[in-house]
Amino acid sequence: MENNKKDVNYFHLQRTFVIKNAIKNGLDTSRLVNLIICFDSPNDFRIEGFSFPPNLFYIHEISFNEAVGILIEKFNFNQKQAIFKVKEWKKEFGTNEIKRDKISEQYEEIVQKTNEEIVENKGEAYKIGRSDIKIIAGFLKEKINIVHVKDKGFEETCKKLGINIIETPEKDLNKEIGLKKKLAKKL
Repeated sequence: MENNKKDVNYFHLQRTFVIKNAIKNGLDTSRLVNLIICFDSPNDFRIEGFSFPPNLFYIHEISFNEAVGILIEKFNFNQKQAIFKVKEWKKEFGTNEIKRDKISEQYEEIVQKTNEEIVENKGEAYKIGRSDIKIIAGFLKEKINIVHVKDKGFEETCKKLGINIIETPEKDLNKEIGLKKKLAKKL
């Protein structure tokens, strides 16, 4: 079966994918943390028989440091464990790191104005922070096609900017919530 959407062709043949044009997936910090929590390693996340092609996943440089902090603060990782897990996912998942540069500032203005419009229409719950503005700006700059996201304000801003969204699967959200509850009981 062949589908065309936004000039990206893909074929689906019983869990085997043939990619004709570049697909770039962006992961926000919360989704990176969710993957680390829900899957012991990137290999556990892969579909059987499907290895990730190079240059498929992109993560902003800010997200790596944020992920380490979240793993320490919310999931009781020590610093060494958190850094190891983030580095493991960065390497094994084959992620490209989006770096902030001078051009990024122009994109950041666009993202900030877009989010301000969303907040005006939907409320303060959709306001994103400065880091999220930088991350989304990096996605725009790198022409990311799809963003894997967990945060509603982040999601709505990406949608309004024309970036396709894949929400975090409910089973992954439930697994993360369950782990947080277990950790809360221990404290």
